[in-house]
Amino acid sequence: MNRNILQRRALDKQVAFALFLFLVSFTLPFLQSRENRISEEFTVSAFSLGIGPILLLLLAPLVILTSAFIPNRKRAALLSTVAAAFGIFSPLLVLSIVGNALVADLGAFARYSPASGMYVYLAAVSILYLMKQKAQSRDKVALFLVMLLAIGMGFIGMFDRLGILLEARNLGTRLWREILAHVRITGVSLLISMVIGIPIAFLAFINKAVRRVVFPILNVLQTIPGIALFGLLIAPLAALSMAFPVLREWGIQGIGNAPAIIALSMYALYPIIRYTYTSLSGIDEQVVLAAKGMGMNSTQIWKIVRLPLATVGILHGIRVALVQTLGNATLAKLIGGDGLGVLVFEGLGQASVDMVLLGMLLIIALTVISDRLFQFLINVFTPASLIREER
Repeated sequence: MNRNILQRRALDKQVAFALFLFLVSFTLPFLQSRENRISEEFTVSAFSLGIGPILLLLLAPLVILTSAFIPNRKRAALLSTVAAAFGIFSPLLVLSIVGNALVADLGAFARYSPASGMYVYLAAVSILYLMKQKAQSRDKVALFLVMLLAIGMGFIGMFDRLGILLEARNLGTRLWREILAHVRITGVSLLISMVIGIPIAFLAFINKAVRRVVFPILNVLQTIPGIALFGLLIAPLAALSMAFPVLREWGIQGIGNAPAIIALSMYALYPIIRYTYTSLSGIDEQVVLAAKGMGMNSTQIWKIVRLPLATVGILHGIRVALVQTLGNATLAKLIGGDGLGVLVFEGLGQASVDMVLLGMLLIIALTVISDRLFQFLINVFTPASLIREER
């Protein structure tokens, strides 16, 4: 069957699923308001917002529905870009206008927040972006303009009563301290796992006996739940700090960042070792034999052939470990560590949905930014010939 036909069918299914999610979002609570951060919430459905907000929210699904019936692919893609832009901007505008109206008479501490309907609506919008095999310039420009509009709305005070921003404002400088702590814990854990994992992968590639020992241990380690591993480290580290007081001076004790960093480093070993080993073992032996035929010795083969060819794969392993560690670092709070997990678990303890959401959104933002930066680094080290083949 023609490849274009298969792609078109796949797109039609994605469009249908996105439209289904748009429909579901209108049946759920779209906004919620509270008199204060822990009071009972009052929800409002999309159909109760008024004719103006409803028409704004209908723009994205109507435009994407129209694009599905246009045979011209370029015009359909342009409409898809417009639909995605409206899909982000429309709920933000509705959130600010209707949200401020909801809390106007609820007192000085009142706040508004998105509800489940808006999250489902934004999930439908995300599908519109995932439908694209590659983001075009117009998609990036449209997204950038929407971001500028959203920032401008924030500057003129349209989101002053938004719960997430109120939580961020109340935290003040502490918010930046937790962000930096999260980055520091992740960075130290990743560095330790790289220093340990990459040499082990090289040894596993060279020595079959090392390979037989390393990978079973890593497989078992991956089956241990994160919370359990964090907890298992408390007792031995506490005992070590008691036996050697100098460790306590270095910050190594049963609770705090030390056990969190050790646990995160152990979890990050698997992708680093696995990707590094796979990259080395995946090198075509004909290339190595050709290098030997040119008179290269073992050191030169590693320096000129194996390492350059394996670099991209090693970086992919580090990228996976980085994304994984940024998420797992949230659990550091459970054993007295720092980071954005503090916001998540404090928010849960205080029944503050906005604080939990603030912490999770910041973790997601850090993960996306780190992943994009690492992907850029990988592209820099990827040979131009391989890039052309992928295209």
